[in-house]
Amino acid sequence: MAMADEKRPDDAQLPEGASCLIPQPSTPAHRILAEIPTGFDPEGSFIDSATRRLYVASSRSHEVTIADLNRFEHEGSIPVGQEPIDLVIDERTRRLFVCDMRASTITVIDLDSRQVAGKIDVPLYPSATALDPDARLLYCGCAAGCAVAIIDVDALKLVGSAPAELGAGGVAVGPERRRVYCANFMTESVTVVDTRTRTAVDRIKVGRAPCAMIVNQANRSLYLVSSASDQLTRVDLDSGGIEAQIQVGRGPVGLNSSPCGDRIYTGNRAEGTVSVVGAHDDREWARFPVGEAPAGCVVDPVTGHLIVSNAGSASLVVIEHLLTGPDPSGVSKAGHPLVGRQPPQSALPDLR
Repeated sequence: MAMADEKRPDDAQLPEGASCLIPQPSTPAHRILAEIPTGFDPEGSFIDSATRRLYVASSRSHEVTIADLNRFEHEGSIPVGQEPIDLVIDERTRRLFVCDMRASTITVIDLDSRQVAGKIDVPLYPSATALDPDARLLYCGCAAGCAVAIIDVDALKLVGSAPAELGAGGVAVGPERRRVYCANFMTESVTVVDTRTRTAVDRIKVGRAPCAMIVNQANRSLYLVSSASDQLTRVDLDSGGIEAQIQVGRGPVGLNSSPCGDRIYTGNRAEGTVSVVGAHDDREWARFPVGEAPAGCVVDPVTGHLIVSNAGSASLVVIEHLLTGPDPSGVSKAGHPLVGRQPPQSALPDLR
């Protein structure tokens, strides 16, 4: 019989006051390699593969922050319009197009000189961009303008628009360039635009507050996150039907995929995590902490590193993702037996 003051071998694993112990995954999901300072409230980002530089829209600093991905260092910034929120690079012209949401303009930056090359007026509150490099067109969701603006990236001018709905934001170009998809944040829907006629040809009902969108050509799917429903939705591009709705972390606003398209990443702003979802099985493989209020996320095509914009800490976090399949321990957030059960009734004060 053990004496009262003796410790069992597993006692050391329990922190003081702990009521239970959940086993940790035998294979770590990620490793943080670096944290790079940015301007205030970094949002959308894009990588210039030619120079190994990352550009991120720092919305509260009204600038684009530049990070060196070889050295993991802050390299400088470029002033733009009011509240830049998203951006994209046209590699052919070496130009960066930035959505200035409050100014209702697109600021164009020459990447080689890092100087502003022009500004293009668009409908109210441009929120997100998607480039069709072959058609030489930039599509921009304009939230208060209820439209998708269409810009000629060679002539640097607005050449048209297509109707969307209130809160038009996240946009994505279909793989055959016949369709453009626009997430309508306020109306819980996706507008499908015919690129030839520039008219709305379909409407897909989705979860509450849809925002970021991407096309994953590996499985011919459109992915979007609904920040108020905590969902990642997968739409089949051929049928136009919803194939899966996957629960992820709270408040997802960031979205991207791995270079080969086998993994989908969501930046869960409300809980400071990233969810990793398998493209072939529609399962959340892992969820791990990345910092305060993660917003946009992008994958380095050279190293495969995931780079997350942490809006709450004004920084970029560079992450090496180590998990290549579902958590082998079977106790990730996606697979734990307590997932889906009602929590006990409780209330906590918001100290912030």
